[in-house]
Amino acid sequence: MLLCRECGRQVASSQTRNGLCIDCQVRHSVADLRDEHARLWRKRERYRSQNANVAQIGHQIARVEDRMAQRIKELVSNEREAADHLRRELEAARGQRYTIKGV
Repeated sequence: MLLCRECGRQVASSQTRNGLCIDCQVRHSVADLRDEHARLWRKRERYRSQNANVAQIGHQIARVEDRMAQRIKELVSNEREAADHLRRELEAARGQRYTIKGV
């Protein structure tokens, strides 16, 4: 058993890479896509409030979600576990979409 150097959780050595547990690895690997998801979501809400066509932005959001799923599948071999990680990351992205980034 090893400690994750980021979150401090005790995990099996087979579940770590570079001192990070699977959860932290996933979080790091999709961080840029999570930010992009939140940005596109805010853009879609802005366009929707102006009664503009938002179909194309919806397609962009779906592509970002597909890329997130692909990155997670590269790290997590178990299909159900990968789906759980994707669900958690999408929930994090949805929570992040209303957070305004500082300059």
